[in-house]
Order: sequence, then C-alpha cells, then structure tokens
Amino acid sequence: MNVRLALVALVLLTSACAPWSRVAPDSRHFEKRGDYTLEQPAGWVRRTADVNDLFLTRDGPALNTIVITRQPHDRKLPRTRRETRADMLPIELAELALAEWRSHESTAQLEVIENAPTLLGGRPATRVHIRYLNERGLPIERVMVACVDAKGRLSLLYEAPAIVYFERNLPVFDALLASLRFAP
Repeated sequence: MNVRLALVALVLLTSACAPWSRVAPDSRHFEKRGDYTLEQPAGWVRRTADVNDLFLTRDGPALNTIVITRQPHDRKLPRTRRETRADMLPIELAELALAEWRSHESTAQLEVIENAPTLLGGRPATRVHIRYLNERGLPIERVMVACVDAKGRLSLLYEAPAIVYFERNLPVFDALLASLRFAP
C-alpha cells in the first residue's frame, strides 16, 4: 500500500515539475477558442501552466520570450491603474503601454526606438519597440504589437538582450505576428 501511494505521489510531483513542452514542427498551431489562431515557432518551448494565453522561449526566459496576453478592458493595468476601451486608437494604446513601462523601476529610463501604427490580423494595431538597461546594465530590447476590440486588449510581446538574441529571433516574432488570424 505504501509503495502504491509513493508511486502516485512521485507521478504527481514529476508532472508538476514539467511545466514546459517543446513546440514540434507538426504541432505549431495554437488556438484561443473563439478569439484567434496563430502558428507557434517550431523548436521553441511553451510554458504549459501560465496566466498568459501563451508564453514561449527558445533559449530560456532570460534570453528571449514571446508573451501573448488577452485581457478585458476593465482589468486595470498594474502600475498606472488605467483601463483600455474598445474604441481606443492604436496611438492611445501605445502611449498607455509606454506610461505603464515608464512607471516600472527597471524600464523607467527606456528609449523608444519605434512607435508606429500597424495591422494585426487585419485590424488596426500599434507596434512599439523600446530599449532599456536591466539591473546588470545589459541592454534589453522589447517589441509589443497590440490592438483593442470588443473583447479587450490583445498584446504580443517579444523581449531579448540586444546583444545577439534580439535580432536573431525578431524574424521569428514577425512570422508569428503574420500568422495571427482572428476568429470570425
């Protein structure tokens, strides 16, 4: 009896310790039912237990991440405590994101590289590219593409150290963006 209980406990503990799964070339499709679909980058790993819609990394979270989050308009941003609206213009969404980032100690001194309108799945969106120094002085670059609609705000964010990693995987992020399709 004790052996059986120990085996069950071992299986449960082992499964709890494996929160990552590799994105295989034949299982790249991701769907948030009734909202959107996209193609995940093959060879990256996905965090299976995450509060975001999708959390991906290729070389580890400290070296590169893609985070996709859908939040309702009434969920206030954590630092500025502001909300979004379905009728917000992309430039307003960009300014809100920048204000949120500037209110955080680690990104307070950010440099805006790009802040431009774009399309996401055929919908008006914003593309914001920033650079900042982390607590160790390492330059980090971040690109966010985001839009608002009746369901809330959708944000796709790519972040990596500016040295080597950012440029190497930026085309992967852009391909993921291009693959996004909203549900009818």
